Amino acid sequence: MENKYSIIIILVLSFLFSSCQINPATGEKELSLISKKEEDDIGKSEHKKIIKQFGIYENRRLQNYINSLGEFLVSTSELSNKTFTFTILDSPIVNAFALPGGYIYLTRGLLALCDNEAQLAGVISHEIGHITARHSARRYTKSVGTNLILNVLGTLTNNQVARNLMGQGAGLFLLSYSRSQEYEADKLALRYMNRAGFEALEMANFLELMENYSKIKSEILKTKNTSSELLRTHPNSSKRVKEVIAEANNTTQINPILGRDIYLKKIDGLLFGHKQNEGFFLKRRFVHPKLKITFPLIDDFYFINTPKRILGINNNKSQIIYDIAETNNIELKKYLVSWSKKAKVKIDKLDSFSLNNLEFSMGEAKVKDDQLIFVAARDSEGNYIHRFILVSKKGDYKITKRQFSELVRGLRKVNENEFLPPRIKIITASSDENFLNKTIDSMNIQPKEAKLVFDILNKNYDPKNIAGRKIKIIY
Repeated sequence: MENKYSIIIILVLSFLFSSCQINPATGEKELSLISKKEEDDIGKSEHKKIIKQFGIYENRRLQNYINSLGEFLVSTSELSNKTFTFTILDSPIVNAFALPGGYIYLTRGLLALCDNEAQLAGVISHEIGHITARHSARRYTKSVGTNLILNVLGTLTNNQVARNLMGQGAGLFLLSYSRSQEYEADKLALRYMNRAGFEALEMANFLELMENYSKIKSEILKTKNTSSELLRTHPNSSKRVKEVIAEANNTTQINPILGRDIYLKKIDGLLFGHKQNEGFFLKRRFVHPKLKITFPLIDDFYFINTPKRILGINNNKSQIIYDIAETNNIELKKYLVSWSKKAKVKIDKLDSFSLNNLEFSMGEAKVKDDQLIFVAARDSEGNYIHRFILVSKKGDYKITKRQFSELVRGLRKVNENEFLPPRIKIITASSDENFLNKTIDSMNIQPKEAKLVFDILNKNYDPKNIAGRKIKIIY
């Protein structure tokens, strides 16, 4: 029996030893259960899925710029001869990620947030670092290899408790290793940025910018732990910022590249927020060209566009919810009663009316201390039932009922191109003492977030000395 186990161990060890490969970033031999050819194949296959899910932001000038910057940074890496593919995803979320095989993705939401070329170079360099260090292959190897060894050891000990304990330990180790990959990618990014001549501190500045950005919706919605996609996929950011700054302070760069003017010129006109077919917010209006509808927003509420519904929340946490349902020939009032029953709510004070070539049914209800209003609306085409719910705190009800009524009665049909989604515009600040207030008030986003978004998009501006500075606004 012992000979049998010895043979198994020898075979496993022989297999692991034969799978050692040189890591491009470190130059050291390491175990890898995925070949470089397999990495390329994985990236090529997954690339199609990513494009299908998010779509490509079609802007040839901007894409050429990203390609040029990315290729320049790749030339400073250990994979300078490898072909990388850089893609701008048509998404408002702020994120960047890499797939094995040299596929790097940047969302237009991230491009809107960057303040200069050096910050973007830091993001791209970080993702290049993940690829040169073969983090995907190492994570896979760690997972599969650890499980393989644990299974062999579990067989030898014939001890299920030991297997469970070792499995938990492996899980904890793998979690730590994932964070270690982030640190390694940061260090590699610093290496590439310095070789390319960029201001490395801007990488840390962008990470701080991300942390501030993640607090915006938390502040508006009065919630905790609201973080961006980038912070969720690139964990432990606060600690990373400090370490990156410490690393950058130990480097010497003569006349480092910041590239603010050229960067702002490239993103002038960039789409901001949700794309047209997803519905989008203007200053005091929600528009959904695909559904051919629009309705006014309420300044007291902050509205969020999610894949399934529009959600508005005020400071007292009263809510307005909008979504759609497929229609049928059922009478609208009967639909309203059926809908409320499914929500386990009994409505009364039923009312029906017609407005803006739409028919409406409305009913009120009470659940504990909350006052509710249900509204169903349908147009003559009858393609969808537009559904609104007000969930109001008792103390808010007199005001929110009036506001909700104005919103619902403002629902109307629109032509596909009657409204266009907002974009980034680069302007030069004037010396007018009221310039900032006028500019922020004119931005084509919800008033409740205008000042916060302006401050994030234009980090570290001095209100007293802003004249002549190029700034980002949303028009």
